[in-house]
Amino acid sequence: MKKILVLVFISLLAGNIFGEELSDKAQVSLLTCGSGKELYAQFGHTAIRVEDPALNIDVVFNYGMFNFHTQGFYLKFVKGLTDYQLGLDFAIDFFMRYHDDNIPVWEQKLNLTKEQKQQIFNALMVNYEPQNRFYRYNFVYDNCATRPRDMIESVFTDKITYPKRKVKDTFRELIGQYTGEDSWTKFGIDFVVGASADVVATPRERMFLPAELMAYLQGARQADGQPVVAEKTVAVDVPYTKDLKPTITPVLACFIAMIAVFLITYFWKNKSLLWLDVVLFSATGLMGVIVFYLVNFSVHPLVHPNYNLLWVQPLDLLFVLLLPFKKLYKILSYYQLLNAVAIVVALAGFIFLPQHFNIAFLPLMLLLLIRAIHFIRLQEVFSQTK
Repeated sequence: MKKILVLVFISLLAGNIFGEELSDKAQVSLLTCGSGKELYAQFGHTAIRVEDPALNIDVVFNYGMFNFHTQGFYLKFVKGLTDYQLGLDFAIDFFMRYHDDNIPVWEQKLNLTKEQKQQIFNALMVNYEPQNRFYRYNFVYDNCATRPRDMIESVFTDKITYPKRKVKDTFRELIGQYTGEDSWTKFGIDFVVGASADVVATPRERMFLPAELMAYLQGARQADGQPVVAEKTVAVDVPYTKDLKPTITPVLACFIAMIAVFLITYFWKNKSLLWLDVVLFSATGLMGVIVFYLVNFSVHPLVHPNYNLLWVQPLDLLFVLLLPFKKLYKILSYYQLLNAVAIVVALAGFIFLPQHFNIAFLPLMLLLLIRAIHFIRLQEVFSQTK
């Protein structure tokens, strides 16, 4: 009920302020929020605040709204067809939510003329109209940070100049700064993003991250040399800590799995261990289907080409389905021979492939190689006993 009332008030507010002319006391600011605990919040957030004491307006425009309950949301997300929308909120409510979540918010008050402030305000209100507020979200090129940046840039007749920073991070490295290099989130991201994530991001491309946009905007200059940011303050001042390293890291878990597979393979009395192959190659087959789909059918950025397909292959599912038929073992051994070669190429790819592999992938590749070689040897034994 409370949420419904808030939505009603927001709708009434939007109707009341649409077309309003801002006063000389109006202020437009860029808000940058720190990282949250949820995956969608780990990279921070950006919003635009419009404040005018004379008109009793203090609202935040937020391009990061989405609805989990949208029909087919998860399928659309995998395809890269997720629609986000522009939301409108009272500034006090916006700040309170981040305060309660223990997330700091920085405010950069923009050095704009009255006409420029009015132009941004009008454009935001037009964007907020029901027929305009939805847009096709793109994690890198069209998100909650790039839209406010483009909005700010649009009010300057001449291009603004951003500071030169000595930074040469790839997209993958930038993402790792927010997820932690040895976290399960980074493990999953490294699995689904491909070689295009290992290209060095240009200064403009770096601005897909809210903190990067804040850093560049802080040193930005207008054509006449005036700073774009008049003042930077802390709007929500709370203790800020990020605990990105899990108790059991992917590297540790995968290393333990490799040792376990090695010991089971060479010291278990039942030398066939087909149940283990069913488990392992079902998992890699399913992962291969996900990667194959993203590479060939998704419009997500950075997902193709993906050399993880060398060691997680959709055909592993077919291998599992054919395991009950011993007459096909010779054919299946040939498949595992090709699989072993592909895994060796992937292992060598840590050095020469244009894609960075998560170090936790190394023990996984080795345990799959162990099982592939074991199956080939099993076929040799099976042939000799016939």
